[in-house]
Amino acid sequence: MIRTLQQSLTQDQIEIIKAVLYFDVFKYPLTKDELFENSAITISREQFSKELLGLLNNNLLKQDGEFILHLERTKNDLSKRLLGNEGAKKIMPIAVKYSRIIASFPFVEGVCLSGGLSKNYYDNESDIDFFIITKPNRLWICRTLLIIRYKLLPKKKRKFWCTNYFISSDSLFIPDNNPFSGTELAHLIPTVNYSAYNSLLEENNWYKRRFPNKQKHPGDLCQEAPQPFLKSFLEKILSGSLGTKLDDYFLKITLKHWQKKYPELAVEDFELQFRSRKNVCKRHTKGFQNKVLKLWREKQTEYETRFNIELK
Repeated sequence: MIRTLQQSLTQDQIEIIKAVLYFDVFKYPLTKDELFENSAITISREQFSKELLGLLNNNLLKQDGEFILHLERTKNDLSKRLLGNEGAKKIMPIAVKYSRIIASFPFVEGVCLSGGLSKNYYDNESDIDFFIITKPNRLWICRTLLIIRYKLLPKKKRKFWCTNYFISSDSLFIPDNNPFSGTELAHLIPTVNYSAYNSLLEENNWYKRRFPNKQKHPGDLCQEAPQPFLKSFLEKILSGSLGTKLDDYFLKITLKHWQKKYPELAVEDFELQFRSRKNVCKRHTKGFQNKVLKLWREKQTEYETRFNIELK
C-alpha cells in the first residue's frame, strides 16, 4: 500500500531508516544499540530513542524484542541472524588462530578480521576475510607467500584463509570514501598489532562522518605480531635491493595475470575490484561493493515510493 501523504520526518529519522535499509541488503536486522552505532547522526542516545519511537509509532519500521526491522523482515530472518551470531561465536577462535599464523609470515605488521565475521555473522556459506597491513615496499612478497600457503591448504580449509585486502603501513589511506568502505572500516576487528589498526583508522578518519557513534574495537582479541625465526630471517635477507626487485616482479606478474583473466572489466571497475599498486592489493572478483551500494539505493527508492517520502 502506498501512502498518499508525505511523512514529516526529521533528518535524524531519515538517517536511521537508511541505516536499517543498508543492513537489510543482507537481511540482517539490527538491535537498537547497533542501529544507534550505525546511523550517520551525531545524537544522544535519549534523543535517538525518541526519533526511533516516532518511526515505530508511524509504522515506518517495526520492533521485535531488542531488534529493529524493515517491515518486510520476518521471524525467519531474525532466526537466521541469531544462528549466524552463534556461528560467529564458534568460529572466532579459529579466525584468531589463522590471524596469528598469517602474522607469522614475513612482512606482516598487522591483521584485522573483515567481512561478515566482523559484523558478528558466520554461517556454512561464509568465509573468514582478513585485512592485512604489511611493511613498506614488501606487500607483494608478503601476499605471494600467503597465496602459496593458501594453495597448499586442504580445500575445506581455504575458506578460513581469504586474504583479499593488503595495504602498506606507510600508505594507509583508502580512497573509496563511500558507505560500503566506511562500514568495513568501522567494523574491523583487530587480531594482531592494535597500534597498526589504530593508525589505519586515524589515516581514514573520513569514515567517522558516517559512523560518529561507532567506537573503535577494544582489541581484546589482539596480540602483538609474532617474530618467529624464519620470518625474521627472510625479512633480513630480503631487506635490500633483492627484496625490492622481487616485490616489483610479483606486482608485475600478478597485475598482468588479472588483466588477462578479466579483460571485460572497464578501467574503473578493474581499479575498484583489483587495485594493484606498490602499497595496496585489493581483490574482489564479484564486484561486491558496487552490488551492495546498488541494492541499497534500490531499497531506498522502493521505500520512498511505498511511503511517499524522500530519503535525502
